Amino acid sequence: MYTLRRCVLLLCAAASLSACTASYQQPRVELPQEFRLPQNEIVKIFERRVGRIAVMNQDGNILVMDQTGENVVQITRDANLRPRNGELLSYYLPVWSPDAKQIAMVELARRPIDNELHIELNPEAVLIQRGEESAVIEQTQDGPVVRRPDSETYIARRPERVVIERSGEDEGFLYSALYVASADGRQPLREVFVSRAHEIEYIDWSPNSDQIAFLTRHRTRQTVGLNLVGVHANTRVRRLWEGLSVAWHWHPDGQTMLARLGSARANADRLVLVDTIGEKITRLVSGSLAFQVPHFSPDGGYILLTEPLKGNRHQLVLADRNGKPVRTLVEFSGRMSFAWSPAGAKFAYVVHSDDDLPGGPLVVMDVNSGNRRVLSNKPVVAFFWSPDGQRIASFSRASATDIGPGFKGFDFTPPLDVPFMLLETINPEDGNVRGLFYFAPTRAFQRLVDEFDRYSRAVTIWSPDSRKLVFTLTFGDANGTRDFVLETEASGSINPRVIGNGPLAFWSPR
Repeated sequence: MYTLRRCVLLLCAAASLSACTASYQQPRVELPQEFRLPQNEIVKIFERRVGRIAVMNQDGNILVMDQTGENVVQITRDANLRPRNGELLSYYLPVWSPDAKQIAMVELARRPIDNELHIELNPEAVLIQRGEESAVIEQTQDGPVVRRPDSETYIARRPERVVIERSGEDEGFLYSALYVASADGRQPLREVFVSRAHEIEYIDWSPNSDQIAFLTRHRTRQTVGLNLVGVHANTRVRRLWEGLSVAWHWHPDGQTMLARLGSARANADRLVLVDTIGEKITRLVSGSLAFQVPHFSPDGGYILLTEPLKGNRHQLVLADRNGKPVRTLVEFSGRMSFAWSPAGAKFAYVVHSDDDLPGGPLVVMDVNSGNRRVLSNKPVVAFFWSPDGQRIASFSRASATDIGPGFKGFDFTPPLDVPFMLLETINPEDGNVRGLFYFAPTRAFQRLVDEFDRYSRAVTIWSPDSRKLVFTLTFGDANGTRDFVLETEASGSINPRVIGNGPLAFWSPR
């Protein structure tokens, strides 16, 4: 699985320490000929703008634009991905505050490191300790063969010739930092956290837009921390917890978190309430928890939790905010990802029965009546509720053979042997499904999908009026690929629009 910080090193990078509204030249969106889509420029002129979109641009800077790709505000300017000397600097993960007035983002700085090249001729066997971007090339009678095995170690036995290229992935790290910027670009960026020992993997605003919770990973100990910082001047960073793993969700009051704390000991995970004012942690449930990320109901009065049964089976339980069970909802085997509807008493879930191959049918359930509806039998790996709770954007694993000649959406799958997926929008009331795209996600978007139940708590790909979506894809061929930012109607009734080049984009909440 790619981590977002590694995606950034491949795809993006920097920004300026003073964000302003100086004149900005609209970037040229470069598209392959077969990828160009007809657009109605007259419609664009009269189109009603809804919210704004924050984009991780291809040069590593953060931009804000409207859904047409215009009215661009450059939030950062000093990204530097290819310096001859000095630092590699990039910005990523632009997360909107709930009031849509500010954007938090991560800065990453590294020192360029030359790749090491080692050549072994006709060895009996070569044991290769691999970095993320290392490659093994075997020179065979048919020419060079590039191998990128999934495991961290690869053994080539009696090769004719092996060339080992090491990326030095963990070398050159300088620091990571958390910045806050005004969304209109009129105020300088403000650094609220910086560390030479930690990388920042996730950021999440409090509902009142006053605080930011963020996840750090210690580079040597590999422990993760739940940290909290206020966005006003002269506020200190507080570390609320550090351990093996942590995932959380804010209560609507902006002062309490529901958190799942991971332990190295078997069946020792904890579901807790975190008082961010008094820094008090109250244990609700301990033991084997068959979900990764908790979620308060929209009114903050209820939570979902799991209880173990025999074997690999669990039951999903509706509980009040203090963890007291109200009723059992469903039994299942495996691990569950769930998310409440913003509209109220419904939630959707996917059960992953195989950890090595995530995904499963998408189901929606009413907690009051207990009624369930299977919305999709495809291997759904991620889903995102629209703000009004009337639609769900569903992403499922796909293969080339799934694309039939009668598919009415768009096929953006590149002529490459890469994983890709299907995007559909689904009405949870009647189960009506609209297939929109087959596409190859960018690596940053794939990370979003891999941990969608975490990221869906903090970011949205939906427009505030629940009519449009933004997502990113990779397109190209063996000669090279590019990342594209697409905006589209959730109904699929209008051609999608390419609004920029970049690995990731999020819509503002209002």
